[in-house]
Amino acid sequence: MAGPLLPTLLLLLLSLAPGSAGQEAHGNGERIINGVLCPRGAQPWQVALFTNHRIQCAGVLVHRNWVLTVAHCRRSEYIVQMGSDLLVDPNAQKIRATETFVHPQFDTARQVHDIMLVKLSSPATLSSAVRTVNVPSSCKPPGTSCTVSGWGSTSPDVVRNTSQLMCTQVSIISYQDCRKLYPDMSSRFMLCAAAPDRQSSACKGDSGSPLMCEGSLQGLVSMGISPCHPPSHPTFYTRICGYHTWISDTMKRNS
Repeated sequence: MAGPLLPTLLLLLLSLAPGSAGQEAHGNGERIINGVLCPRGAQPWQVALFTNHRIQCAGVLVHRNWVLTVAHCRRSEYIVQMGSDLLVDPNAQKIRATETFVHPQFDTARQVHDIMLVKLSSPATLSSAVRTVNVPSSCKPPGTSCTVSGWGSTSPDVVRNTSQLMCTQVSIISYQDCRKLYPDMSSRFMLCAAAPDRQSSACKGDSGSPLMCEGSLQGLVSMGISPCHPPSHPTFYTRICGYHTWISDTMKRNS
């Protein structure tokens, strides 16, 4: 993952066995290369979703009972870990989840409406280490500086995850530039972001990691483009501000 002096963005590879920081990854999404450790506790809303002792995706806590993530990560059951920057932490809060609510227009082929709510079996215990993040109704413009965080691979050549949460800085790219790479892109529901120097890569790895822009949740990692080596293309995110009504209504109907 990249810090302020060397921002580099890649698809986070979180489909890893949680018992080791050096096991092989699987899945789709983002890795962050040449980054820095996130300030401790700086992302208290970020969670890890495990299935069969393997991490499938990241997500964000938007309510004591609800996690927001991407639809292509859907599984029948998760153990949701929260409250720790460590991918493996026996002291972290862990809650079972068996109910998922995928956006009704999700299209796996085009990766459109790649968003999903996961209902926890019991409410999260909120603290300084476990907090919810608001779902915004307004969208940030191109050029806005953002942070993406995750436990993904720290090398473009070796697909291995890191044991601690990493952060890097990126900027929102204009819809016109994004659409050149993603012809099916919707200006309302999708966005792209990349490191300012474009020395980033998008390839297979983790999904669901949050894009925080000026304190606002603006995106979840959805997909990227290979190869992983620079010069790279922007990473594709589900644009959260376009789903404010759906998220609110879905939680109300199923609470």
